[in-house]
Amino acid sequence: MKFSRRGFVSLLIIALMSVKKTFAGEAGGVLLRPPGAVAEDEFLARCNRCQKCVQVCPTRVILPASIKYGIVKMNTPYVSFKRSYCNSCLKCSEECPTGALRPVTKETLNIGLAVIVEKDCVAWDFTGCTVCVDKCPLKAIELDGSKRPVVIGDKCNGCGICEVACPAPSLRSHIRGKGIIVRNRAEEKISGGSVE
Repeated sequence: MKFSRRGFVSLLIIALMSVKKTFAGEAGGVLLRPPGAVAEDEFLARCNRCQKCVQVCPTRVILPASIKYGIVKMNTPYVSFKRSYCNSCLKCSEECPTGALRPVTKETLNIGLAVIVEKDCVAWDFTGCTVCVDKCPLKAIELDGSKRPVVIGDKCNGCGICEVACPAPSLRSHIRGKGIIVRNRAEEKISGGSVE
C-alpha cells in the first residue's frame, strides 16, 4: 500500500492525537479521590498504584481508574458512588503506604462537594422530593424558600449518601444521571457550583 506525503502526514497527526488522548485521558475533569488525598499533582507522584485502599474499602466505592482517564491516572484510586457511599471508616487512609492518602478523622473528612443538578433534580421541577435532605447525616442539604434542595458547602464532606439515595433516575425515564452528584471541590471552584 503506497502513501502520498500528504496521506502520511495526516496519518501521523491522527496517531499523535490518539497518543495524546491516551496520556491525557478522554474522560476529562478531576477525579474524586479517597479520603485524605493530598493535592492531585502530589497524589499522582506519591501513589504507587498498590490498590490497598481499593481492597480495604468495605463499601466498595474506591475503584482503580481505567485507561480512559489517561496513562498517568490509570490504576490510581478514585471514588464512585454508583453502588454505595463512604461510611467514613477511614481504612483507606490508614492503609496507604506512600502518604498519597493521609490520615484524617471523621470531623476532617472531605472527599468532595455535593452539587444539585437542577435540570435532573425532581424537586427543582416539582416540589415534594426531600430524599437528599432527609438522608444527609450532616444536615448539609436544606430546602430553600421554594422547597428545593440547596447544599451548604461548609457542612458537606462528600460522603455520597445523597447521590446514592437520589430517586431522580427512577422517577424520570429520560435521564441517566442523578439529581445530585458529588464532585471534587477543585472542579467546583473552576465550574462554579450548581449544575444546570
